[in-house]
Amino acid sequence: MEIEGMSWAIFWEDEGLPNPSYNLTRAFIYVTHYRTCIIVGDLSKISDYGPKYFNKFLYKLAKFYFPDWIGFTESRCSYNPDLANRILRIQKVAEWRVNKMFDSEI
Repeated sequence: MEIEGMSWAIFWEDEGLPNPSYNLTRAFIYVTHYRTCIIVGDLSKISDYGPKYFNKFLYKLAKFYFPDWIGFTESRCSYNPDLANRILRIQKVAEWRVNKMFDSEI
């Protein structure tokens, strides 16, 4: 599991998103961000990314057109308290690193 830097969305290496920050895979950032919110279970714990409801709309659209994508398996698209805690810890560390990087440049 990895985290995408700007949206704080998580994705797995086997999902076919070699670098979700570039090219066509960029559209899936909204999908993975919404999925991250589903896994965490509390949408207020994850910062918004994109226009309101846009993530949910793209998630449903992608699920309709790509229903067999491994990223839509039940285990990756449902609330999981253990995984949620891990994701929130990873995000917290990533945020700390970003803040430290910017603070050290001043």
